[in-house]
Amino acid sequence: MMRNMLWKKGLSLLGLSLVAGSALGHGLIVEPPARNAHCGLNEKPDQATTPACVEAAENDANGMYQFMSVLTHTQGHAQADSTNVCGFDSETWNGGPSPWDYQLDWPTSPMSGGTQTFSWNISWGPHWDDTEEFRYWITKPDFNYQVGGTLTWEDFEDEAFCVLDYDDANPTANPNVVAEKANNLFHTTCEVPEREGRHIIYGEWGRNYFTWERFHGCVDVAFEGGGSGGGSSSSSSSSSSSSSSSSSSSSSGGSSSSSSSSSGGSSSSSGGSTGNGVNCEYVVSNEWSDGFTAEVRLTNTGSESVSGWEVQWGYSDGTALSNTWNAVVNGMGPFTATSMGWNDTIGAGQTVSFGMQGTKGGASAEVPEVTGNVCE
Repeated sequence: MMRNMLWKKGLSLLGLSLVAGSALGHGLIVEPPARNAHCGLNEKPDQATTPACVEAAENDANGMYQFMSVLTHTQGHAQADSTNVCGFDSETWNGGPSPWDYQLDWPTSPMSGGTQTFSWNISWGPHWDDTEEFRYWITKPDFNYQVGGTLTWEDFEDEAFCVLDYDDANPTANPNVVAEKANNLFHTTCEVPEREGRHIIYGEWGRNYFTWERFHGCVDVAFEGGGSGGGSSSSSSSSSSSSSSSSSSSSSGGSSSSSSSSSGGSSSSSGGSTGNGVNCEYVVSNEWSDGFTAEVRLTNTGSESVSGWEVQWGYSDGTALSNTWNAVVNGMGPFTATSMGWNDTIGAGQTVSFGMQGTKGGASAEVPEVTGNVCE
């Protein structure tokens, strides 16, 4: 009953907001990447290569293009439950499962208990003035992830481990919420409970009574110890479009932009260089009239972990970068990228990747060779 009331109230407010002509904000968790950041933002349905993204695209290719619209007009899990956890019965899917509600072998990001930062990219209609709160829940200590299983609220702790208020009239009042408006990012800092093995952190970004609009997402994480919880993949975090002062560099002098138009074209990549068991590959993920997105993938093909990576690449056609993520990138060309700490180690059989967006120097996006201390 409560949930139905919330839906009716939310839909009524949505109608009022549309009549008034107010724009809807859209966003998602990009650091560490939520499922819809991995598969939707970073890998489009027609270009998916990660097995989970390929399978998600097979389930709902059109839906994956709505990666920034996993939304409801409710007050979220603090007030009601939902049948589908990660999408919270999103109205974008008419209350049904989103592509990220299926329990696939999603990529995981390394996690540890203690102080951690979760970043939201709200580039698709940024709304600062009516943002009210952020909330995070985590699965119970005995949670056992099963590929092909069913995720329910019974798998999660009853209480959110992190609740953060925000008031744009006094944006520095809560030091645990940082609004990086230049890059359309919210950085939220929480104390994550101790866990072992594979777990899921569910997050919400909630706006106030003007719309009660709320965005939802699941982040798959791997704590040390306890195995991977039934999934065969425990890959490191893939690229996520979050350019922060600590994780991005602007090498063209232009403003950062994290959204891009899909050209529908196929991706291209360099053959990469291999050394110390690491294959270093540059992949063009997407390109359009004058711009592109790409990522560098460092795949450890050896039998031992590799740490302390540093790679370089350059362009010969005048390509300029405007935005990078998941690495510390320096230079104006050639460029040097190093880890951000949490992605410093590449486990055996695992891949670490970081991404970039820029302006092409020619008709097609250049595919340079990547070299570095782990590639030689």
